[in-house]
Amino acid sequence: MGAILGSIDAALNWASNMTRKGIKPLVHLLEGTYEKGMKVLAKELEQLQPFWQRSEASPKWDVTVLPS
Repeated sequence: MGAILGSIDAALNWASNMTRKGIKPLVHLLEGTYEKGMKVLAKELEQLQPFWQRSEASPKWDVTVLPS
């Protein structure tokens, strides 16, 4: 099912109403820009992974980063 996302509000509303396996996402608008092409070395990433908690329902896409 498609939708015309003609405004930021329309996109946020559409994304907020999506569900996956009965779970609704939390959707927030982030204002700012991110640099493209930034990569983390595998060794650095390995040090951060103990702070990650993956969702049982959607582990590939839903990751919570816990404070140390």
